[in-house]
Amino acid sequence: MEARREVLVVGDALLDVTVQPAAPIQAGADVPAEIRIGCGGQGANLAVRLARQRVDVELVCGLGDDRAGALVTDALRAEGVQLSPVSVESTGAVVILLDEVGERTMLSRRAPFAANARVLFADWTVVSGYLFLEAEGVSLAQALGMGTTRRVVAGCAVPEPSRSAWKAAVAAMHPDLLILNRDEARTLAPIDGLSTAIVITAPDVVVASIGEVRATVHVSPGTGATDTTGAGDAFAAGLVAELRSAAWPPPHSSLEGAMTKAVALASQVARAPGAQPRVAAEAPA
Repeated sequence: MEARREVLVVGDALLDVTVQPAAPIQAGADVPAEIRIGCGGQGANLAVRLARQRVDVELVCGLGDDRAGALVTDALRAEGVQLSPVSVESTGAVVILLDEVGERTMLSRRAPFAANARVLFADWTVVSGYLFLEAEGVSLAQALGMGTTRRVVAGCAVPEPSRSAWKAAVAAMHPDLLILNRDEARTLAPIDGLSTAIVITAPDVVVASIGEVRATVHVSPGTGATDTTGAGDAFAAGLVAELRSAAWPPPHSSLEGAMTKAVALASQVARAPGAQPRVAAEAPA
């Protein structure tokens, strides 16, 4: 029998193309830009950040038999991420346009795989919210909700027509922890039929409610963000990495300490280029 993983992540692994123009984009113009190509996607970002915290992590993701899939596979394995790939027609990709203050505009082509995703065993299961935008999202959520693992959902931007189905999928999974940013919380919370712990992140403060435990961590202004790509995923991974060995629900000191470390990691990521830059808060390669 295979050893049970510490953390199973279910989510996208994509080819990231990040574009930062040196001047405003104009129709018909040739604008100089810095362009980076690498591995991204919420699932991959979560898995890489966990692996760098010395967490035994496996990623279930959709990968095609193409050059993009080979690049993404090599990058993830080099980080120590175990892979359980789901075959898709072609590997997904996202183009990220950055403005002068690091805010993103994302052009995404996901490769849906929820219908064929394997439900594996782990102590913690972290699921990307993007999976619940797929037609088979509720079925996957129900399967994941039947396990004894600690379950976490990392939020995402959910278009208005998809919100009811997305919230139904989240409720079907019965997560122990739901992580949303402030904008996501405003449009998605509360979720009917769901009594769960919730962490809400914002540029200036992070608040958490787990059972009767409440914690607030203020974010130091510091140096402004230069690229927020993957910062939210870094926070979620940092939080799980710290809480995985704590009692549940965690005492206030454990929760506040985990949030503080997760904020520090996310803040460093937001000041570095790309979705998966290695930062000081992580273990050395």
